[in-house]
Amino acid sequence: MNDDSPAPDLPRLRLGLYIETLRARMPEPQYRLLMDVIRMWAENGGGTVRLRMDDEEKKLFTRDVQREMLNIMGLIGALQPGHEDRADHVVADLGDGEHTSGALTLVPPEVAADPQRLRTMRDELDAKADRRKRDEAALDGIARASGMLPDEPVGPGAQKKPDASDGPDGSDGSDASHGPDGPDGPDGPDGPDGSGDRGPQGD
Repeated sequence: MNDDSPAPDLPRLRLGLYIETLRARMPEPQYRLLMDVIRMWAENGGGTVRLRMDDEEKKLFTRDVQREMLNIMGLIGALQPGHEDRADHVVADLGDGEHTSGALTLVPPEVAADPQRLRTMRDELDAKADRRKRDEAALDGIARASGMLPDEPVGPGAQKKPDASDGPDGSDGSDASHGPDGPDGPDGPDGPDGSGDRGPQGD
């Protein structure tokens, strides 16, 4: 045996095994959607990605799929040298806020076990969702006042495609899920704007 042979790339092997396990046990349409979301997230550099999904995709993007999305993000983050511990991060449910509903995030185990830190994270996410809504409303008002948008949609083709849910239940446009929130962890998709932040397309 050659002692000089390189050690196996354990983080990459762990990621590959996890994905293959998901492929074997997850319904094919859900698996394809999950991989589309992960691919988009990676192609955008791992930052925040807002998704737009049709009704069928919203049904496929269940809480379990969102959890697996975050788990894969953690395993991808663990590929970065010095950040192997991200593979051990866990999905935490931040609960409901005034502007968010059922937000999920990926955090180190000690953070997941600290209710106060999770509440703080939810409050920060809630404030972010509130700011985004206010900004979107202001931009919409400016566009309508300038004649760039009609006061009311005309016909089905003019109707704005509804958000699938910035929250996983599609209730209020809050964030559905958040990428790894541990130190230096990348943001994940805002909930599906229909995993999401966000087949999924970026806004």
